Formats: sequence, C-alpha cells, structure tokens
Amino acid sequence: MLTNEDLTRRLAMWQDVETKIHAFFQARGFVHVRTPLIVRCPGMEPNLDPLEVSVNGEPHALITSPEYSMKKFVGSGLKKIYTLTPVFRNHETGNHNTPEFSMLEWYAPGTYEDLMNETEDLLKCVLEDQTSWPRFSFQEAAVDTFGDPHTDEQRLFVTRYPKEHASLARLATDGTYAERFEAFGDGMELCNGFCELLDPIEQRKRFVQEQEERRRLGKSVFPIDEELLCALGRIKEPLYGNALGLDRLVMLKYAIRDIHDIQLL
Repeated sequence: MLTNEDLTRRLAMWQDVETKIHAFFQARGFVHVRTPLIVRCPGMEPNLDPLEVSVNGEPHALITSPEYSMKKFVGSGLKKIYTLTPVFRNHETGNHNTPEFSMLEWYAPGTYEDLMNETEDLLKCVLEDQTSWPRFSFQEAAVDTFGDPHTDEQRLFVTRYPKEHASLARLATDGTYAERFEAFGDGMELCNGFCELLDPIEQRKRFVQEQEERRRLGKSVFPIDEELLCALGRIKEPLYGNALGLDRLVMLKYAIRDIHDIQLL
C-alpha cells in the first residue's frame, strides 16, 4: 500500500497532465465524450489480446481502445471529439506496459499532416517544453521487428508506415505507404495516429484478413462490428485520429522509468 505522501504525489502528476489535456482540446473546440468499456466487438489486431468477459451468457470483451465507439460518434455527426478512458490488453508486461492503462484518443476532420502538427503542439503543451520533435520515415528511423526506431533522437515522430502495418489507416494516394505515424519519447512509444480509412468495403476486407490471421494464431476471433462499418460510410470528409498512452505521457513528463511507479493502486 502506498503512503499518503506517495499517493498525493502521484495524484498531483496525473492531475497536472489531465488538466493540461482538457484545456488543450477544449480551447480547440473539441467535445469530451465517454465510451463503453465492455463491447461485443473489440479490436481485431492480431497482436492484441482482449480480456474476454461474459455478459448475460454472451461473449464480450473489455476494450483495447475506444476507437470503434469514437468513430460511431463521428458517423452520428459529431465533428471534433476526445476521450480519456481505461483500456485493457492481456499479456502486457514490463516497465512500460500493464494490462490496464489509460488512453487519450481524439478525432477531427483533417489530414495526416494536421494531426502530426496537433500532436506535437499537445506534447509541447503537456511537457512544457517547446523543443521541436523531428520526423523520420519508417525506413529512415530503421524501425526493427519490435516496432522500435533506431536513431540518435530521444523524442521523434516516425512516419510513412508500410501499408501492412496499418489495418485501419488510409493509404497514400500512390499506395506506397499508410498515412500513419507514431511518436516516441525516451524509448517509449507514445501514440499511434493516422488518417482514417473510411471505405467500409475495404475496411471489411481488412477485418476479414485479421480474423483469418487471429484464427491461424489460435486466438479468439471476434465478430465484425457492422455498426462501425455503417458509421464509416456516413463520414464524408477526411478524418484523423490518434491514440496516446496517458500513463507513458505522465512517465515522460516526470522522468519515471517504470509504469508501476505512477499507478495509484
């Protein structure tokens, strides 16, 4: 059990970061929304293992991301939205990972470049550091098989991910890369942002491919979220979205190396 002094210190760190995030997005006209934690159709990514639960005898899972619900909000007519929410991913261990953590996720009309600029502005605001974050392509950053870049920069964006590394992202006009980026700070992946794929036919195709890969790996195969596909078809202008690990942002700001050293319980 934490001492009162340690608990108070950790709460102050979280409050500082969350207060700055709310102020940042509200100043830009974003609406704060809430999303469900238990869903029938969690993320399909083969590298993720949702925590499965039974609800009234029916299979469900805790969310690995609020992404599907957020896109449904946009499909219903909301324009600029953000959320702070717990998310859950099984088999996440180590100094930077835990099965339950907090995520900031936001969506708005715009381009890939708009989102990178906005993300950099957010990081500068929360970290209270106006140093620019350099940008490297996936190839320039020499990203390894674990997804980690290898450059001399401690804080950077990695851009232009190969299309096979972005099942929910739109492809560039020439089809050579996905309009996706990640930010890294002091050896930690902080966020995954991209211009959203809005073609429900292509998205269904990618979901089926992910289902097949999950089946091949012996993992649970979840149903395709038909409401999500309908929502995508109602979105008529380019949309960007970003998912940022809030725990890691707190760690980065306060130079903490172990995620367990910022948790409250």
